[in-house]
Amino acid sequence: MMLSVLGYLALALAFLFAVFGLMAALFGVILKEPTWIKYARSALLLIFPLVTISLVVLLLMLAGLHFELGYVYSVTSRDMPLYMRLTALWGGQSGSLLFWSWLLAGFSLVFGLRKWRQENDIFAWALVVVFFTLGFFLMINVLFESPFERLWHMPDGSRILSLLPPSGAWLLIPADGQGLNPLLRHPGMIWHPPVLYLGFIGFIIPFALAIGSLAAGRHDRRWLEIARPWILITWIFLSLGLVLGMRWAYDVLGWGGYWGWDPVEVAALLPWLSATALLHTQILQERRDSFKRWNYALVVLTFVLVIFGTFITRSGVLSSVHTFAGGSIWLPMLIYTTVLVLVSLGLLAYRWRDLRAEYEPEFGFNKETLVLFTNLVLLSILVICLLGVIYPLLSELLTNTQITVGPAWYKRITGPLFIVLVLLVGVCPLAAWSGTNLLRLKKRVWFVLLLSVLVPLLTWLLGEVRNGVVLLSLWLVGFSILVMLADYLQQVIAAQRNHGGHIISALWMPVRRNLRRYGGVLVHLGIILMTIGIIGIEGLQQEIQTSLIIGEQVELSGFVFKFESLEHSEDEGRLITEAVLSISRDGKPRGVLYPRREIFTNMGLAITHPGLKSNLAADLYAILIDWQPGSQDQTAFSIYYNPLVSWLWIGAAVLTLGAILAVLPEKPRKTR
Repeated sequence: MMLSVLGYLALALAFLFAVFGLMAALFGVILKEPTWIKYARSALLLIFPLVTISLVVLLLMLAGLHFELGYVYSVTSRDMPLYMRLTALWGGQSGSLLFWSWLLAGFSLVFGLRKWRQENDIFAWALVVVFFTLGFFLMINVLFESPFERLWHMPDGSRILSLLPPSGAWLLIPADGQGLNPLLRHPGMIWHPPVLYLGFIGFIIPFALAIGSLAAGRHDRRWLEIARPWILITWIFLSLGLVLGMRWAYDVLGWGGYWGWDPVEVAALLPWLSATALLHTQILQERRDSFKRWNYALVVLTFVLVIFGTFITRSGVLSSVHTFAGGSIWLPMLIYTTVLVLVSLGLLAYRWRDLRAEYEPEFGFNKETLVLFTNLVLLSILVICLLGVIYPLLSELLTNTQITVGPAWYKRITGPLFIVLVLLVGVCPLAAWSGTNLLRLKKRVWFVLLLSVLVPLLTWLLGEVRNGVVLLSLWLVGFSILVMLADYLQQVIAAQRNHGGHIISALWMPVRRNLRRYGGVLVHLGIILMTIGIIGIEGLQQEIQTSLIIGEQVELSGFVFKFESLEHSEDEGRLITEAVLSISRDGKPRGVLYPRREIFTNMGLAITHPGLKSNLAADLYAILIDWQPGSQDQTAFSIYYNPLVSWLWIGAAVLTLGAILAVLPEKPRKTR
């Protein structure tokens, strides 16, 4: 009892400090009194330790199987290992909101510890934004979704959740809990939600800085200079979160793919698209103090999309495998989102004229024009995806029937735009900032073009691929990689000529002298490598659904899959059925697949675990669909041949490495 009350009181006290901090920050900016800002800052520094106490208490109760706690009962059970009981912290609505508030308090703490010198006016208004957001989510946990409510048995036989004992009630302690949804019992549960949350929550700081700069009436780019590492680090986490989710889907959901265009998946992609556009336009403002309006608008859009995605996930307005039960938080979340949008857009509109750039962009074949065009493509994809997410809501509002759009709709409309993005990634290194000599460019690019044509040509001849879109996409991928390689080698040759030394030193010198530039190159290379995986699974995937008895075999893409056996077992409340498929090609063994199906008897739910064999060329992927018990165990399988999909995960690793490289501080160059 004492533990749960302690956890709730720490959370409630943190909420009160957030309310006090918000009021103190408002008094400070309105009265222009620094003392109130100091009070607000002190309150901000106290919130994180208090929320940490609350979080630790809940973790202890999850680990200790305190089933008298309603949240612990709903997400844990005795058959779950310790690591899974701990990850159940973010497996339900109230626990994940507490984890969200804890991360938000942590980001706010780091923000508050920074030494502010010439930016006190920005900091004061930014504190208002941070406290408003932090206070809102703490309020949700304290008033609407507390994870510390206990189960009580009432005299009339009913059961209720309450922090304190109701009159005449006695504490109910179930023998076991319901446990996590089987789909969440996967190692991906350790990494995917926390990393994705970091990618969402981190945007509060750039957003607060932008609003602070607008409210303070500043027209310089100081807010953007401070926000840049926050934007990039948060973008890294968001990118990783999306990729980890893709890998989880590929491993568990059992449909041979990695992205199902589920509304919540798409809602998570939206802030990534706007943040990627922001990363590009912030470079233009840093170079020539242009695109001020773009950057303010994009940072506001990104955070609004984060909150929109959170609303979609937690309100229950859309049906998805990723959403939580609706509960009672949809209305406060709708009010908060509405206030956030109206205030942000109103302030941006109020300062719009003051943000006019003195520099007019030069349109032509230069990096500035290509960056602008890239952003237009990114935002076009964003608008299409946003329409796809809200269409079910609009259809329900107008027709009282919720109609969703499927993967085919998204692919048909966004596919050509993604192809244009790949082309832009390849072309951009060829352009200069101030303009490009097309005659000199022609001399540089003809050899690259000739080599890149070999990629689709060899694919057509040796791989017997006849899909025109796939061949075009592979040509663009080859062209982009060769352009990047040629640009890098040119810099290496120049470094060797100017500084001499060993060739190994010359290979590293361009990177060492310009970490930010080559970090960006690696990010773009990572995206191109990911594109190879996407081309493989979207354009070249082969599938067969078949029913086999033991000893029978089926062929797919030159591989022979033989059904060797079907084994049944039981383990901790799960009925496990595992098939054994041997693989051979040209009479030579190529490995074994072990697809299995698990039935959780206490929930009546079943999940599939595909059998998977991977290499750089292709994945062999088998799903056990169903079986007919009997002497021959007739069994239904879906078998997939997924070419090049490993490059999707390799590209994600390269992208992450490049982003880390880009955020590292560069050493100042020595002046002679």
